[in-house]
Amino acid sequence: MYPKVNQNIMIDIKSHDQSCRSIIAEVGENEILIGFPLDKNIIGLLTEGTQIDIIFMVDENQYKFPSEIIGKKKDKIPLCRISKPLEKEIIRIQRRDNFRVNSHLQVMINENKYNTINISAGGLLFSCGAGMEWHQGDVISGTLVVPGIQNKDSAIIPFHGQIQRINLIKTQDSLHIAIKFTMLDKQDQMKIIQHCFERQRQISLKSR
Repeated sequence: MYPKVNQNIMIDIKSHDQSCRSIIAEVGENEILIGFPLDKNIIGLLTEGTQIDIIFMVDENQYKFPSEIIGKKKDKIPLCRISKPLEKEIIRIQRRDNFRVNSHLQVMINENKYNTINISAGGLLFSCGAGMEWHQGDVISGTLVVPGIQNKDSAIIPFHGQIQRINLIKTQDSLHIAIKFTMLDKQDQMKIIQHCFERQRQISLKSR
């Protein structure tokens, strides 16, 4: 079951813990053409050879398959060429899996304030200046501010985590740092999940 032309999809960039929205432009025999995302945080990440996951919906079910950027194509809109998977590589996933959504939330670590780029129930990605001293494997603790839903107050969520990846973004002279939560209260985790679903709903409404 392949996604259909003009269907909205989510691109999950494995090496950078980043996700973005796109659309299916064409499904060929050996490749799929997708719209090139214009998100400034994504430009420059979708180079040839980049490993990605494509996530799409069919009815109320969510599916995922692995792929790779194999080139670009100029058309009325810029397009990415990605490898077409075998049908058996397309798997159904649970909607409550730790999917990431782009969300700019305030996070405080070591008394310094930063902004998240995206977040999931399992961790977050935030941006900081290129001169900051961070190392992969560092154990950290911090607090995350998650806005309330339905006029509820924002939640201040304490967490412990570990740095999984650090990527230098030369065009922005910044670091993108991926953190995996290692200790997080279950109730706080549910607040993050609720925020993720609300953000996904808002993004879906804007794309219509």
